[in-house]
Amino acid sequence: MKPLRPGTAVHALPAATLPAAPAMPTALTEAQIRDIEASSPEGLSSQQLVAVFEDADVKFSEANLRRYVQLGLVPRSRRVGHKGKHLGSHGVYPIRAVRRINTIKKLMAERYTIEEIQAKFLTFKDSIEILDEALEELLSAFAAKIDAEDPSPRRDSLYGELRSLRSAADALLSGVYRLEKLLIAGGGAVRPRGGGAASPTELL
Repeated sequence: MKPLRPGTAVHALPAATLPAAPAMPTALTEAQIRDIEASSPEGLSSQQLVAVFEDADVKFSEANLRRYVQLGLVPRSRRVGHKGKHLGSHGVYPIRAVRRINTIKKLMAERYTIEEIQAKFLTFKDSIEILDEALEELLSAFAAKIDAEDPSPRRDSLYGELRSLRSAADALLSGVYRLEKLLIAGGGAVRPRGGGAASPTELL
């Protein structure tokens, strides 16, 4: 290397630009949720519920889950016995808890506080989800009962009644979801997002 003459300006070489680390997702995708719902229709334990988010690199912990349950944001688990005698039981959260947690994660990413989420977005969620599940359970029970009958004009007529009932149930749920969205949309002005650190409740 040729030595520099006295007084020669030294120019720093440009630093190598490292590729930016990919941002972690803030919530599950709709496709991921549907896969989880299809594979675990009976519900998930607390460990499994946390795992479905962690496996997708979405930040979530059992402490978050306990906090959401305490605040009434997520439905409580129910005790389910293990098969066999004297094997005890474990808590299972309804599968709708996955979609509920995901909704909370999305809203928090938009800088809504837990208090705002409770008051503005989840007022009707439990009742609507319970209605949806109850209708599906009832209609499935009706279908099973009709399937068990021997082929006959009576069974054909019952299938027709069931189809009409399913259409009415779909229309009811569509109307319920539509009214919920209208009530939420008219519930107040949208708060500006960003611009400052999150409050402790926003980081729950």
